This record gives sequence, C-alpha cells and structure tokens, in this order.
Amino acid sequence: MLTAKVVVAVLLSQYVRTRVDKNDPTSQCLWWKEDTVIEVQQSELGNPETPGETEYAAIDAALATWTTQLELCGSLRFQEIARSPSRALADDGKTLVLFRQVDCDNVTNPPCADPKTCGSERDCWEHSNGALAITTTSFDATTGRISDSDIELNTPHFIFTTVDFPRCVDPFFDVTCVASDVQNTLTHELGHTLGLGHSPDLASTMNAGSSPAETSKRSLDADSKRFVCDAYPAGKATRTCVLPAYDGELGKATGCTAIPAVQLAGLFWLLRRRRR
Repeated sequence: MLTAKVVVAVLLSQYVRTRVDKNDPTSQCLWWKEDTVIEVQQSELGNPETPGETEYAAIDAALATWTTQLELCGSLRFQEIARSPSRALADDGKTLVLFRQVDCDNVTNPPCADPKTCGSERDCWEHSNGALAITTTSFDATTGRISDSDIELNTPHFIFTTVDFPRCVDPFFDVTCVASDVQNTLTHELGHTLGLGHSPDLASTMNAGSSPAETSKRSLDADSKRFVCDAYPAGKATRTCVLPAYDGELGKATGCTAIPAVQLAGLFWLLRRRRR
C-alpha cells in the first residue's frame, strides 16, 4: 500500500499525489504529459459473476465521471478502445482493466515460480487478500512521467456488484444487492491512474478505506476535481511537483532501471467480508 503526503501547498489542497519515491514526500510526483489520450481496455472476460455485461457499464460510468472533470478543466482524455483478450499486465501505454478470478495461492500444477510475476503469467490475484483492487503504474524513474497504468480487481476475495440498491446486509452478500460496487471501486482506481495517491479525508474519492455497500466514491469530491485542474490545466503544460516537466523519450535514464512500476493498493474494506 503506497502512501504519500502533501508537502507543497498543503494548506491549499487535501489531495495527495503519488511520488517517484514512496518514502520521500519531497520527491517528484507521477504525471502524464499534457494532452495525452489514455487508452482504456476492458478485458474480454469481464466478470462472470455479475449479470449480463453490467460490469462493463459500471466501468464506463466511472470513466465518464473522470471524463466530465477532464473536459471541464483538464488536458488529458480517457478513450475506451476494443476489449482485450490479454490477461497480462504490460507497459504498453494502455490501461487494462480486469477481474482476477483465482487467488495465486491456489494456483498449482505447477505452482507459481515467481510470486512477483505470477499474476500475469498465471492470470491470478497475487496481492493482499484485503485489497479490493490494485493499480500498477509504470513511470520514468528520473522524471516521474507515467507511461502505463493497469487495474486489477480482487474477485477471489470480494463479491463485486453493479446494482444501485438494496445494500447487502451481513451475512447475506451476493450480486442482487450492493456489496463491493464496481463503479465505486473503479472511480477510485482511475484516480490512481491519473497520479492521485490516497487521501486522509474520509469523504474523499481517494480515501483508502471502503465500507461494505459503499457507493459514495462514484462521485468526485472537490479536492479530486481540483487535482485535475491543478495538475493538468487545459491548454498548459502538466504541473509537476519538484522538477521541470520532461519532454524527452521515456526509458533513457542511465545508471538505473528506467521504467519501474509502483503498485497502488486501491481500496481496503474497513470491515472485510469473506466470501462464502
């Protein structure tokens, strides 16, 4: 779980930007170059547990929420492209959204050779059982410029739903009531894709905690909206945190790995619900 703290203009903003060094809140933040079109691909498999194609519609709704704000004052754009057959994360400039169906701990015949790459190699959930979703972002280690971001949802440990009501009541959780809301989760995760970290504000779209049957994160709070205007002002260069924006080619840093990846634990249930 990556946590960042606002150091610059902390009195003016409660949003938190992710950083090149998660342990150094004064390091460069992560950012997309202005006018970037972020291509989003949903997996062809979708989520077999939700009825019909409602999971796709819920993800579209989350994209629309951010798109509305980006069109109001930002320079970036989300563009959904054809669904992907791939189940592997790749630094290919496309934001793949997929529901992992199996926990990597249950993968056998043979078991995973490397836990760090098991998820993509064996199409399984390799992260914390308590995380609803994980966003993995690739970026330039020197400049903080983002090149790719992918989103995985934790289906082995949570029941994802797409209905608006009624709320599920423990111990009765299934897809006919609101349990782990897809739109709620994706709106939060797309904030990570744009470069937002977790906010300490309990009312924020980017707060790390998620209560059972929560839908409040479907909407953007005022600070998350302001982040778009501040970081990606329409018609202007992206505003970074420490260093001038870098317009050169990605992947040319010397002396270290040029394109690392950081995994942002999206949402944790405050009261975790075990699957039946």
